[in-house]
Amino acid sequence: MSQQSAWLITAKTNLHVGNENTSNYGLIDKAVQRDVLTGLPCINSSSLKGAINEYCTQVASMNVDDRLKIFGVDKGNDKSETQKGACTFFDAEILLLPVQNDTTLFHWVTTDSIIKRFKERLDTFGLTIQGVKDEVSLYEKIKELYHSKEIKNISDAELSEFCSDTELPIIARNRLEDGQSVNLWYEQVLPPETVFYTLILSDDYILSKALNDEIIQIGANATIGYGYCRLIKIM
Repeated sequence: MSQQSAWLITAKTNLHVGNENTSNYGLIDKAVQRDVLTGLPCINSSSLKGAINEYCTQVASMNVDDRLKIFGVDKGNDKSETQKGACTFFDAEILLLPVQNDTTLFHWVTTDSIIKRFKERLDTFGLTIQGVKDEVSLYEKIKELYHSKEIKNISDAELSEFCSDTELPIIARNRLEDGQSVNLWYEQVLPPETVFYTLILSDDYILSKALNDEIIQIGANATIGYGYCRLIKIM
């Protein structure tokens, strides 16, 4: 029988999980992935699955049979191409966004709608977090998990503005040949301490054991320190 688990993903460095399906004609050449319903930043399930697979292969040194059981067939093996993985990965939805603060460097913001959506997702798959009965107690649980750091509840419109193309950080990237600039582009990132939530459906405990409280790299630009995230299993 499949078991469900809920996870929090906290970016510890700049995070760029690129949206390759859209073309941008303004300043931003490489935008982040966004939820098709809300327009808020997210990590698509395929990107998350690929990052976790890479971690289990390269860092956790998971054996081939366990990895194929979890993720299904992949390149470089002679297993059946129709082999299905035991895990179902869902998109990671934004939960907390860090914004600058004059007194404590930054604080997190979220909205009632995000908390409600998180609670509905938990309820849909029968997930129960200890001490969480409703949206209010889920909000308090999140504050507890992040050591009671200040989390401000703002409006949906305010959060959308904080997550807009004009507000998210944009970093100029450059490629040099023989010391000369040959390609300058602008890349959108999510700042360190951005928090997402996601669910994983699995009938195998091995994945949870490999991931909980570990740092994995998600998205592009690993060699310049992007995308290093801590995964915490909360149920």
